[in-house]
Amino acid sequence: MKKRKLNIAIAALTVLIMASCGGNKGGNLAEGASGDLDAYESGGVNAIEQARPQIMVIPGDQVLQNFRCLTTQKANGRDYILRDYKNYLLKDDRAKRIISVIQNEFNNKDFPLNDFEQTLKQLDTQEALDMADGFEKDAKTMLLTVAQPDIILELTYDTSRDRAMSMTSHNYNRRGEKNVSFTLNALDAYTNKVVATMTASNIKGESTTETIQASIKEQMPKFQQDITKYFSDILTRGREITVRIAVEKGCKVNLSDESIEGDTYADWIIDYMKAHTIKGAHKLQRNTNKELYFVNCRINLLNEDGTQYGVYDWTRDLQKNLRKNLGLKCSNKAQGLGEVLISINGI
Repeated sequence: MKKRKLNIAIAALTVLIMASCGGNKGGNLAEGASGDLDAYESGGVNAIEQARPQIMVIPGDQVLQNFRCLTTQKANGRDYILRDYKNYLLKDDRAKRIISVIQNEFNNKDFPLNDFEQTLKQLDTQEALDMADGFEKDAKTMLLTVAQPDIILELTYDTSRDRAMSMTSHNYNRRGEKNVSFTLNALDAYTNKVVATMTASNIKGESTTETIQASIKEQMPKFQQDITKYFSDILTRGREITVRIAVEKGCKVNLSDESIEGDTYADWIIDYMKAHTIKGAHKLQRNTNKELYFVNCRINLLNEDGTQYGVYDWTRDLQKNLRKNLGLKCSNKAQGLGEVLISINGI
């Protein structure tokens, strides 16, 4: 059953790839929808709806730095990058239009979108400086936690001069044309891996937005194809995450202790990882009395009924089993989308 649902989801991604390459003449994956709400509610899960990656466009760090909206703050002996997205949107009067151009290209192919500005409105910028569960959380982490996109489109742009300058401070040649350079990187929001890139250097035009828009339209089919192919691979091989299980300071539990199951806590957890990752895909990087740390762990994106299954769901299942089978008291302290951090605080 699970394999059948996975095949349906992969087939849905194939439709997306064809659409991004022009295979869908209407350019709209929802074309022909009946609008029958009763039929929708009583019908099965739409594989295309579940399989498409969610997209969000955000400004890159270089752009934020150009507008003095990127700073570093030291806390608890560590340096933290602070991103002031709200201030950036106030300073760069072209940002909304450029982001909208990119969003429209994906909206035309029915990719689900998380709007950057609307997501920011759900956040309090002061929270970027607050301590959360003993960990520092910056604005980008909060933004991604709220929106939970699959793919981040990180946009960097400037004029052709070497000095830091925004697109509102143009360079002109003798004919009044503006020189603009930009890079749009598609990153897996869970791993920060770059999955697709488009770039242009010193492109010329009378309008900055229109010049970038023309270049984006030209490169977009290949860009979208790379994204959908990557996401299809995730559906097949699983979402890649990191898993860290750590004993809190002051807790007398050692992971090498024998559990009520008969194995040590560490051995039980390692066996759980083997059984609850796709084809046992994981790599144990640290194994101490107080910590287990796994990388390259692959988990399912979909339940057997075709509905979405995320990192939070996987983490919740692990917590339940640690409590039920081992009697451990634990909590989830993860902040990043692609990380699991289980804190053990007692038995």
